[in-house]
Amino acid sequence: MATVMVVDDVAANRDIVRMLLGFRGHDVIEAHDGAEALLLAHAHHPDVVVSDVLMPGIDGLELVHRLRADPDREAAQAPVIFYTANYLEPETRPIAEACGVSQVVLRSQDPDALLDAIDTALAGGPVDISATADEEFAQTHLQTVNAKLIEKVRKLHDTERLFEAMAVASPVGIGIIDRHGNADYVNPRLAEIVQRPIDQLVDQGWLSCLGEAAQVAALGLLRGAGDVTELRFTHRVTWADGSVRSLRVHLRQTHDEDEGLSGGVLMVDDVTDVTQAEARLLEETRRREDDARHRDAERLDSLRRMAGGTAHDFNNILGAILGYTNLAIESINDGSENGTIPADIVEALLGDLNQVVKGGERAQTLTQKLLAFGRREVNKPIEIDVNALLRDNEDSLGAAAGPHTDLILRLAPGSPKVKADPAQLAQVLHNLVRNSGDAMPDGGPVTICTEIRGDRLVIDVRDTGTGMPQDVLDRVFEPFFSTKSTTGTVGLGLSTAHGIVSQAGGLITLESEVSRGTTVTIDLPAVAGSAPPLAVAPPPPTTAAPEKGGGETLLLVDDEDAVLQVTARMLGGAGYRVLTAPDAAEALRLLERHGGEVAALVTDVMMPGMDGRQLARIASGRRPDLCVVFVSGFAESLLDEHGNNLEPGSTILPKPFDREKLVTTVRTALGAAQRA
Repeated sequence: MATVMVVDDVAANRDIVRMLLGFRGHDVIEAHDGAEALLLAHAHHPDVVVSDVLMPGIDGLELVHRLRADPDREAAQAPVIFYTANYLEPETRPIAEACGVSQVVLRSQDPDALLDAIDTALAGGPVDISATADEEFAQTHLQTVNAKLIEKVRKLHDTERLFEAMAVASPVGIGIIDRHGNADYVNPRLAEIVQRPIDQLVDQGWLSCLGEAAQVAALGLLRGAGDVTELRFTHRVTWADGSVRSLRVHLRQTHDEDEGLSGGVLMVDDVTDVTQAEARLLEETRRREDDARHRDAERLDSLRRMAGGTAHDFNNILGAILGYTNLAIESINDGSENGTIPADIVEALLGDLNQVVKGGERAQTLTQKLLAFGRREVNKPIEIDVNALLRDNEDSLGAAAGPHTDLILRLAPGSPKVKADPAQLAQVLHNLVRNSGDAMPDGGPVTICTEIRGDRLVIDVRDTGTGMPQDVLDRVFEPFFSTKSTTGTVGLGLSTAHGIVSQAGGLITLESEVSRGTTVTIDLPAVAGSAPPLAVAPPPPTTAAPEKGGGETLLLVDDEDAVLQVTARMLGGAGYRVLTAPDAAEALRLLERHGGEVAALVTDVMMPGMDGRQLARIASGRRPDLCVVFVSGFAESLLDEHGNNLEPGSTILPKPFDREKLVTTVRTALGAAQRA
C-alpha cells in the first residue's frame, strides 16, 4: 500500500480522511498546514498528497506551487489531490492545471470518490512537472484567492444579517459570552427582560440575570471548570419598580473548530406568567383536593350519625329482648326448682332461649362496631404507652397476621403517651394486621413502626401485599364496604378503626398501590395534660352473683317503655324499690314527691326533650348527695370530640346489659356514694 500525506488545518477533517484511508491499508502522514507539509514531503516522499485548498499561511495552491519548484524531485513529482469544501472544481482548474494538481474532489461527494482519485493518482505514478512562471502563478493565485475571499465575506455578511434578524425577533434573550465571562453581544429582548440598556449588559453586566451562587457556577462553566457543558437556572429577581419576575436561564458552552472552548451562549426567558399559572393550578388542585376531603368527611359524618342513631335504637330493642329473655330463663329455672314445670320442657325452653341470647350477643357485637364507627361508643380513655402496648400484644398480633407472615416492630424510643382506650386501640391494630396478612397470601413482612412527629405520635402498619386501586381507597372507611367475599359483619373493620381513632382525637389514612402493598397511618395527639378518666361500669364478677340490694329506693328513667319495664323488674328482683318515669319531667315530679327517699337516679342519656345529663344536673342541684348512674348505648351528650367524659365522677352503664351487670353497677355506685 501507498504512503499518503493529508494536509488540513482542521483536525477533525484529518481524522476522517485518516480513518477512511486506513481501511484501504494506506500509511497516512498528517500535516496541519502547508509549511509542515513541505517538511514532511522531504522527509517521507509520500506517494500521494491530499490537501485542503483554503488554509491559513501557505494555502493549498501555494503548497503545490512550492512543491513543484522544490529541488527534491522525488518530493516535487508527488501527485496532489485537492479535497475541499470551499472551492468548486471549475474554480481551481486553471491554477490546478498550472501547478500540476492531479484531481479536485469535493467533500460533499461520496467518500469513494476520494478513494478512486487516490487509486487513479497511484496508477499514474509521478507527475511530469514543468514549473510555472512565478509571475503567472502569483497573478492566477491572487485572482483565485481574492474571488473566494469576496465570496466568503459576502456569505459571512449574509449570515450575520440572518443571525441579527433572528436574534432581534427572538422571544428569548440571547447573549454571546467569551470564555472570560464577557458578553460580546446581547439582543434587544434580553435588555427588555432584565429592564436594563444593552450597554449595561455587555462585558459582565449580563451576570445580573443570575444569583450570586449561580454567577460563580456560570463563570466556572465558561472557563471549563468541571465536566459540565451547560447549566440551567430558574431565578427570581426583583426590579426597581418592585415587580418580581421569574427568569429561566440556560448557559451552554461553545467550541471552535479545534474543539477548544471559546465561551458560551446565554438564553434567558421570562417565565413569570408560566410560574404564576403553575402556582394557580397548584392552588386550584389543592383547593379541589380539600373540597374532596371535605365532602368525604361530610359523607362519613353522615354515615356515622346514621350508624350511631341506628345502633342506639337497636340497643334499646336488644336491651328489651335480652332483658325479658333473661327474666324468662330465671322464671323457668324457678319453675324447675319447685317442680311446677316438667324437666323435659325446662330443657327445651332453656335451649331455645339460650339461642335467643346468643343471637342477641352477636347483635350486641355488631352494635358496638357501629357505635365505634360513629365515634359514640362508651370507652375508657387512659394514658397509653403505645410501644408497651405493641410489645404486650406482639404474640397475638403475630397470630392475627397469619402463619406465613413475619411481624416486625420498629418502635421509636422515648415515644410520648397518647390518650385512648387501650382495648379499642389494640382492636384497631389487630384488624389492620389481619388485613395485611390477608393481602399477602404467599407471605411476607408486616411492619409496625412508631414515630414522633412534633407533638404527635404516628403508627404505621405496612405490608407488601396486593394493594388497592383508587376506587377502593375512596370507600375503604365506609361501613359494610368490602372486597372480601365472606359473610358475617365483614366490612366494619376499617370503619370501626376510623371511628375509634377519630374518637381518640386522631387521624387514620391509607396509602396503597396495586401490587406494591399498603401503608395505614394512625396519627394520634401526644398527651399534653391529664383529664379525669371516663368512669365506666366495671365488668361484673365472673365467679360470684351480684349482691342483693338493701331496699334502697331507685328512680329509673327511660323513654323506651319496654326497656323501662324490664330494667325495673331486674332491679326490683334484686331487692330495690323502683320508681319509674318515662321522661325527665315525670322524674323531677317523683323526686319532689318522694324527697329524701331516693338513693340513686338511674337514667337513660338520650331522651326527647330534657336529656339524661340535664336531668342529672337539676336533680343533683336539689339533692347534692344523690347518686347518679347513666345508662346509654349512644353516649353522645356525655362525650366530647376526643372521647373525654363531660361528667367526671359519674358512672355509665353501656347498653345492652344483663341483670348481673345492671345490679353490680348500681350496687357499686351506691357503695361509692355512701363512702363519700
